[in-house]
Amino acid sequence: MSWHSDDHDTPAGDGCVAWTDDERLSAALGEAVRESELADRVTAAGRTAFEAHRALSAADDLSLELFLLTLVHDSALVGGPAGVRDRSGSTSRTLVFEGDGVGVEVELQEGRFEGQLVPAQRGRVTVRRPEGDVAVVETDEVGWFHVDARPTGPVRLVCESAAGTCVTQWLSW
Repeated sequence: MSWHSDDHDTPAGDGCVAWTDDERLSAALGEAVRESELADRVTAAGRTAFEAHRALSAADDLSLELFLLTLVHDSALVGGPAGVRDRSGSTSRTLVFEGDGVGVEVELQEGRFEGQLVPAQRGRVTVRRPEGDVAVVETDEVGWFHVDARPTGPVRLVCESAAGTCVTQWLSW
């Protein structure tokens, strides 16, 4: 951005510019913010807030206590043997979400994750980020599912079955 002498009044005695036209000052500030990384962060935060508001608005008629599954176990936060490995030799992380008689257990691995609906039943699991769905998979008769993606940032699972629909809390994996 280049500044011209006619963009503002003369410099004040301390070297600062004395703006007398609020509209020109506002336009100059807006242009400076648009040119910075701050604009990208503000835009991303705004989108996340909008998506959260949209999700809550869509669920206005549902009881949030029944709708939301809460994280009750995260193996990354529990003290114990370090470096627990699965059969492939890679490290994994286990998450358990529970609600009113329902839940979902998830094992995160490099580039993929798998899990199971509780109680075991057929259904559908949607992996959702604030900007949209990442994957949708069907569960088998015991509620098991596998997703060949491991999204970063805020993620939640939307679990649908004959028992109803519930979502996990937002979590950065």
